Formats: sequence, structure tokens, C-alpha cells
Amino acid sequence: MLSLPIQKQEDPVEAIQRSMDSTTLAQLRQENRQLRARLDELLNQARVNERKLRRLQHQEMELLGLDSLAEVILTLTVDYPRAFGLARVTLILVDADGQIQKLFGQMQAGALPQREVVLLPDAAPLNDLFGRVPVPRLGRYDADIHAPLLGELRSRPGSVAMLPLVRRGRLIGCLAMEAQNVERFAADKDTYFLERLATTVSVSVESAINHERLAILGLIDPLTEVNNRRFFDQRLDEEVMRTLRGKLPLACLLIDVDHFKRINDTYGHQTGDRVLRQVAALLRQHLRGQDVLARYGGEEFVALLSGATAQRARVIAERIRLALEQRVLPLENGDELQITASIGVSLLEPQYHQGEFKRLGMELVERADQALYRAKGTGRNRVVVSTA
Repeated sequence: MLSLPIQKQEDPVEAIQRSMDSTTLAQLRQENRQLRARLDELLNQARVNERKLRRLQHQEMELLGLDSLAEVILTLTVDYPRAFGLARVTLILVDADGQIQKLFGQMQAGALPQREVVLLPDAAPLNDLFGRVPVPRLGRYDADIHAPLLGELRSRPGSVAMLPLVRRGRLIGCLAMEAQNVERFAADKDTYFLERLATTVSVSVESAINHERLAILGLIDPLTEVNNRRFFDQRLDEEVMRTLRGKLPLACLLIDVDHFKRINDTYGHQTGDRVLRQVAALLRQHLRGQDVLARYGGEEFVALLSGATAQRARVIAERIRLALEQRVLPLENGDELQITASIGVSLLEPQYHQGEFKRLGMELVERADQALYRAKGTGRNRVVVSTA
């Protein structure tokens, strides 16, 4: 049988290369190198984005797990600058009804950073910034744009990212992130991660505010809108511990409205309620923001004055007594009701008192109660300071 030689087929790539001139081939090789470099660049960016996403997810889970408003604010304004290498993070919140300010007032003094939280009376400045479409606004620092919201800055940042905080289609605030690098938040940067962060922060802030409101509702006397006995008992232990650590005195005032049962019996319980509200409002006026004020029960109020000496506590108690004596409550029939109160004062001085803080707190209130009893037994409308 006659066998024919098998003809070897030419490699298509080699055929194409042979048919091309050297110039065309060099161009293709250059394009290939460029495509490979671009692919490597995209792969590197994908790895960077994956690391960013993992870090962001970790931060999100921690933030969403917080119930305390103070913890949320501290995480955003203290931990986030460290975690993301930022110059500063400021939380701006809309507080149209003043409720957030009230929540801050209930928190322990010094629990929040003062410069990194801004409360706005309405959303107008944020609406001006974001317009109809609330998306992150990035760019170099502009005093005309940023200063009205961020206030006076310790140092001028290079760039700023303003993240809108939106819940149910309503602007509730803004998270401002400052960086020293002018390119960090350049206007042409992708905002996917920032938008995701803004959504998480919005949920966390709203949830913490609602949780704080529910918690505080259980610690507020609904009639007088001052703290209740439960709140006072919690804070008494804290104030005694702080006094023992700081070696500063702590004064306790027990204020009892004189002849309150007679007021209720003669003018009715609605008038009695008005009296209690008047007394609570006057006490707030004469006490400092860091002092603890609570309705102790019935017609009794109690106050803790941190750092107040016996002399200082007596002066404050006398001012309260005199202010009440000079205030009259107009009645519907045209009469005027004069209000007076008896006040007992006691003092905890760390150098003279040692022991378990809960027992010291109970003794402090007990001595104020004994002084109050003497004030009422010696004619009422007077201040008596415990000598123990």
C-alpha cells in the first residue's frame, strides 16, 4: 500500500505572527503588557477593597451592638479617627425638640466629648449642604461650607467627607470626617464604602437615642420632670465613690414642702401638683448642671452637691428656701398661695468617713433626713445642717 507523508499543520499563532510585520507585532506585545498591568492593578485594588470591606464589617458589627448613646458617640468620635487614620470625626445631629440635649443632660458629666458633638435646632443647614439628594459630599476643606457646621477647628484639615445620616427619608444628622491629606476625600473618589458607613451610623444613632429615651423614661418623675428615686439611688453610689476617690466633700439636701397635705386638702390635688412643679423648676434654677436633683417621694426632693463644703451647702439651701418663700402661686379664685419648705443638710467629708460606699451613702441621706426632721420640728421654713 502506498503511504503518503503526513503534512504537519502550522500553528495558527505562528502563522499570524509570520504574516505580521515587526511593527504590528511590537504594538500587540505592548498592548498585552498594558492589559496585564491593568489586570494586576484591578486585582490589587480588589484585594484592598476586600480588606476595607472586612475592616468596615468589623466596625459595623461593633457599632450596631451598642445600646448606649454615649458609647456610640465615643466610638464614632474617638475610636474611628484611630481606626481609619483621620484627623477628627464630628457627629452632627438635628435636635428640633431639644430631646437629645435633655438626654445629654441626664448623662454623667464628662461622659461625652464636647467639641465633637454638634446639635442643630433644625435640618436647614444640612438641607443646604446636601440638597435634594443626600449623598456624601467630599472635597477640600472650605470654611464657608464647613465652618458653620463644624465650628472653630484646632487645625485646618486638608479634606472633609460629609456623610448624610438619613432615616425613613428624613435627615437626622451628618457624620463629618476630616483628613490631613487633601486627596483622602477628593471630590472624584468613589463613595460606596462611605455610603455604607453612613447607613450603619444612621441606624446605630437612631437606635441608641430611642434606647436611651426608654431607659430615661424609667428614671424621670412624670409630674415634675426631674429624676426619680430610682435614678437618685443609682447616682448616690456613684457620687460617694467619686467623693472618696477625689477627696472632695459631698453635700446632701433634703427639701420638704411645708404643710403640703393641707394644700391638697384645701385647694385640691391639681393645685398640689402645680406646687410640686413650681418647686422642681425653682430647684433646677438654683442648682448646677452637675448636681443631682430628684423627687425623693411625695412632697420631698433631694439634691447632691458635689464638691460643696458645709458652708457652701448652707448658702445654697438658704437661697432655695428664700426663693420659695418669696414665690407665690396664683389660684383660679384670685387668691395667692405662698410656698415654703424645710431643708435638712448633711455632708460627707472623705477625710472623716471611711468604709463601704453604699453604707456611707445611706448614712449621708439619713443624716440629712434627721436635720430635716429638726427643721420641721422647730417651726418649718428653715435650714438645719447636720452636726454629725
